[in-house]
Amino acid sequence: MPVNEETGSDTQFTNVAPVYDLLMNSVPYTSWMEYLARILHAKRARPRNVLDLACGTGNVTELLAEAGYSAVGVDIAPEMIKEAIRKAEIKGLSIPYYVQDGAKMDLLGKRFDLCVSLFDSLNYILEPDQLYMTIERVYAHLTSNGLFVFDMNSEYALMNNFFDQNNIDTDDELRYIWTSSYNPESRRCTIDMEFSYYARPDHPVKFKEVHHQFAYREDEVREMLQQVGYRNITTYRAYTFRATSPTTDRIYYVATR
Repeated sequence: MPVNEETGSDTQFTNVAPVYDLLMNSVPYTSWMEYLARILHAKRARPRNVLDLACGTGNVTELLAEAGYSAVGVDIAPEMIKEAIRKAEIKGLSIPYYVQDGAKMDLLGKRFDLCVSLFDSLNYILEPDQLYMTIERVYAHLTSNGLFVFDMNSEYALMNNFFDQNNIDTDDELRYIWTSSYNPESRRCTIDMEFSYYARPDHPVKFKEVHHQFAYREDEVREMLQQVGYRNITTYRAYTFRATSPTTDRIYYVATR
């Protein structure tokens, strides 16, 4: 669910968009929402208007709307937003969706009490200055005391090939093989993805995508947040309230405008 795509932008989240929800079928979205609720409780925050940045096909956005929040979704990938709109219409959900680059985001004066960006979406921003601009644009769209909650893959995760996975030995309708490589000099991780979609068991549709992520370090992200003007910056080992460590694979950031 990219916010900015410097490399391979014509191959990320395009072919996979119509079957993305099959790919994410085992993702514990409900648990994510429960964790988010725990964070909000810990921060004594009661948001009403929520921005889901890099919303993809709108799975988190829909849960936010169903939980009673006034939710808006933004993603740079048109095909993903197309799916999000289609799903919302089927479910009768009134969710505004926008195709925008996070680094240039402008929602015409809309302000939010909370912005979330989940599932390592911000790692897809491959240039630090673009990440800084995205953090800045989120700040501009938050109300006073509004929260920015997001997670990122750590360098430890990307250099240790956490993306290497497959489900080819299953009977899943969408099967895949992912192979990653990490360049420690550029701090970029490239993931070659091969998919087979078995809509017809005797005639699978095969396609590929190449994804790219940048390994941001915790101190770098903290410094960007501070420079933009955020305060009360807290980091957690994902899905806990424990401090991060050198072997933390996913880091949650919580910052206040």
